[in-house]
Amino acid sequence: GGCFSLAEPERGGFGVSCPLMTGREAALIASLLLGWVALVHLLMASGLRRGELVWSGQQPRLLEPGLRVRSLLFGIGVASSGVVLLFSTGVLESPIPARWDRSATFAVTAFLGVGLLYCFFAGSRWERMLFAPVLFLGALLAGWLTFA
Repeated sequence: GGCFSLAEPERGGFGVSCPLMTGREAALIASLLLGWVALVHLLMASGLRRGELVWSGQQPRLLEPGLRVRSLLFGIGVASSGVVLLFSTGVLESPIPARWDRSATFAVTAFLGVGLLYCFFAGSRWERMLFAPVLFLGALLAGWLTFA
């Protein structure tokens, strides 16, 4: 029990106390959930016939090529966001210099925040129920790591 450091001080971060879980555990959970969102989008990009789950449910079956490309790019971005969270909390050894951590987590905060806004204002019912909470948690953790 006790306190923990949400961002590793030796990597230029700030120590933040939380009695519920460690920063590494929070990043691992957020990354697994973000991985699930990424997997759904990558499956849509590969031709899974459940188009109502993504892109406002514009196409109820197979996504058109433009939406498949968007799903591919969004899936890669969400998966990369999860990896950045794992790097920022020291779960994985980061190949980038520590001075870039804050910039990377800021980019993740912005990317997931924009995705969250899309889900709330233009997303399908499925996106609001399933993806929005995950994007919110990921953006919240990345924002905390950036601005704490």
